[in-house]
Amino acid sequence: MTKKWNLQDIRPAEPRKSRAPRPTSTSPEPAPVRQAITEREHIPSIVIQDGTNKESRRLIVSVFLFIVIVGGAVGLSALMGKTELTINPEHRTPNISAEFVAYPNKRDAALSYEVMTLETTGEAQVKATGQIQVEKQTTGKIEIIKTTPGTERLIKNTRFRGPGGLIFRIQESVVVPGAVKDGEGASVPGTIQAEVFADEPGEEYNLPAGSAFTIPGFEENGFTELYKSITARNPESFTGGYSGPQFKIDESELSTARQALQIQLRDNLLMRIDSEKPADFIAFKDSVAITYNQLPAVEYGQDLVTIKEQSVLQVPLFQVTEFGSFLAKETVPTYEGGPVRVDDTTALTFQYTSPTTSSSIIANEPSLTFKLTGKPLLIWEYDAKKLANDLAGLPKTAINNAITAYPGISSAIVHITPFWKRTFAEDPEEIIIIEELKDIE
Repeated sequence: MTKKWNLQDIRPAEPRKSRAPRPTSTSPEPAPVRQAITEREHIPSIVIQDGTNKESRRLIVSVFLFIVIVGGAVGLSALMGKTELTINPEHRTPNISAEFVAYPNKRDAALSYEVMTLETTGEAQVKATGQIQVEKQTTGKIEIIKTTPGTERLIKNTRFRGPGGLIFRIQESVVVPGAVKDGEGASVPGTIQAEVFADEPGEEYNLPAGSAFTIPGFEENGFTELYKSITARNPESFTGGYSGPQFKIDESELSTARQALQIQLRDNLLMRIDSEKPADFIAFKDSVAITYNQLPAVEYGQDLVTIKEQSVLQVPLFQVTEFGSFLAKETVPTYEGGPVRVDDTTALTFQYTSPTTSSSIIANEPSLTFKLTGKPLLIWEYDAKKLANDLAGLPKTAINNAITAYPGISSAIVHITPFWKRTFAEDPEEIIIIEELKDIE
């Protein structure tokens, strides 16, 4: 049977397309609607903003950052700030070449000193050639003291009795001064020194310094008042006493050994001066006086002997500002008083007027005469701590009045940070004082 075709059934040929699956009953929208929505999502959106608000926020942030940065810088400057005070003290460099006299006790307008004593012993071995019998008497010096008025003459060989009843005699006659009244009415004993020697040889007479002595003759003859009022003490230890055998040594060999030993002892004592003297005193190494005492030799071996030597060093000590002020008074015409220090004492050369002084016991000398030469730097002293206390919390200009109140200051410069601060630090400890010497015009 022949099939009939309708006109609608006749269509142009097209490629076959896969059919999209039908939407299920749960799909909210058909496919064409979803596609339309997807295409709309890719359309750029246009946002309209308020330009006035944006610029305002930027201005506020900028102002805030400026305040933080400037405030931080100001705070840091205040924390890191400091107060520096540069002081130019009065100073001079006089050319000194003169002779001076110093005394062991304080005197008006005079230079005084204290004596520092250092002792040491050493030994060395030398070859012995035999033994000899030695008898030596102890010698030394005593200070005789009288506590009542009126002088008293003691003849040569007057006996003095020490500890243990040991007898010593004075070598020459002396006149002991009587006690006097000082400015306040107090009694001051009279004193005089005398050389003494032991009545007999022996080591037992080698007494230590500070031993007490009396005059037995006064007691024996009933002069009780004189016996009680006149006593004595030895300022230095007694040495030299010996009784017994000593080894015999070749003189040249002994001399060489002793000389080497003495040099060793001297160097040892010189090294101790700086470490053992008080901090506020100065000492000149050329001012030392050294004495040597030979101690008894002892057997070291079958034919060797140990020789021993005692060395005593004494050196006058000068108080720093007293010494500097004395030099300023003697050498600077414009000096008007006040404490002065010598910046470097090595700029001065010290020399005793008498060459024998350097080998004597200077503690027994009534005064010392010496020559100083050189060009030392003299610097006027001022109380830096008091100056800082006086300036704490005051205006910067207060330094002008401070200079006039401190004669030791020639000029001063104040540097305070931060730059806007116009007063000294409240805490004196925060005021840094720097000393700077400027050339004198």
